Amino acid sequence: MTQTAQIIRLIHVYGKATGLSTGTVSRYVAGNGDFCGRLERGCDVTTRRASRVAQKLSDHWPADLPWPADIPRPAPTPKSPAALALTEAPPEDAA
Repeated sequence: MTQTAQIIRLIHVYGKATGLSTGTVSRYVAGNGDFCGRLERGCDVTTRRASRVAQKLSDHWPADLPWPADIPRPAPTPKSPAALALTEAPPEDAA
């Protein structure tokens, strides 16, 4: 899978899971609401920008949503919402 295809897939999976439109997710992760649309229409993305987009998605990925297994996930940045969710202790069951 190409880097571009990976970014498109991550944006769609994140949007579907969070109830956000592709344009909203694109604007949030790339600063441009048409970012994913442009990629889908054949535009390319630089390695640097793709890395920044993947990192932002990883940092904000919902804890209950599995990251696609066939796409390498960047480690969440310390103190990002995803990193904090990974370090939180699970709630104790009331006995």
